[in-house]
Amino acid sequence: MPSANVLPYVTAAEFLEHSAEYGPSELVRGAIRFMTPASGAHGVIAGTIFAALNAFVESRQLGVCFPDNTGFLLPGLGDTVRSPDAAFVRASKLQPGGIGPGWISVAPDLVVEIRSPNETQSEVDAKLRDYFVSGTQLIWIVDPIARVVEARTAETGEHRSETEMLDGGDVLRGFALPVEHLFARLAR
Repeated sequence: MPSANVLPYVTAAEFLEHSAEYGPSELVRGAIRFMTPASGAHGVIAGTIFAALNAFVESRQLGVCFPDNTGFLLPGLGDTVRSPDAAFVRASKLQPGGIGPGWISVAPDLVVEIRSPNETQSEVDAKLRDYFVSGTQLIWIVDPIARVVEARTAETGEHRSETEMLDGGDVLRGFALPVEHLFARLAR
């Protein structure tokens, strides 16, 4: 794996062409940020939330849900490719001919980020800023250790405990998921 301190500025096109050599990573304004592969708990939560979102979105033909490791070239942020743990993009923002090769070049309407044990608060905050600046409307930050989900918009943030429901707000009206379902397969 290349050393982070010797990598030159990388464009989004170069990153797409050679991303496998870097391993799990994101591109932030031309700089590669390496990521640790997801843990089992992380993967179970990501799969559960993606399945619930995708079933809701597909049944209503609202747009497209994207699973973990999908790269989004965020508008207005230069060569920045973020990879949320799950995402939703409404149909009106997608190309009429379908999804083409390359990065998804729109901001997701909804982003799901699952906190990793080694992730600092400043790293989480940087991701949230990038998503909101590029046009994301709703972000769910899932904390597997505290077993809570924070639903954030650019203006507000609300914590949902295991006894509460997670909803789609103005982005996915009618979507509801008991928070406890996200953590049902995790050890206590």
